[in-house]
Amino acid sequence: MKTFRAYADDWRGKRHFHVHVRVFDSRQAMQENIEQEHFGPAQDCHGQCSGVSHYNASGKLTGRFAVMWLNAQDLKARPAELVSHECIHAAMRHMKNHDVDLSEMAGEEALCYTAGSLTSQINDRLHNMGVFS
Repeated sequence: MKTFRAYADDWRGKRHFHVHVRVFDSRQAMQENIEQEHFGPAQDCHGQCSGVSHYNASGKLTGRFAVMWLNAQDLKARPAELVSHECIHAAMRHMKNHDVDLSEMAGEEALCYTAGSLTSQINDRLHNMGVFS
């Protein structure tokens, strides 16, 4: 498993609120991890993004607001669809955490910028890791 962070507010130059991205070689390994972490069942799952409240060892809330599971096997078959799909889940969680009103244009724009930024960061990291090769 390879892991990295993708920042929700990176498009504004901020780097605090983030998604913990986990990338596995196979769908089976990814699904096993989802279930081990009690986010399952994960049958027929090609990727997943789940919201979390993450605390450090001293009990302070961290900037991690979601965990995303991806796997190279499915990413090679449907890269754009899987990454953008999971990034929209992450962006929705981020908007909810910040009480953003999606019925207003400003809220829609915040959602779209966040989803776009996450998608770009994750695709760049996956490409650099050789996942699409």
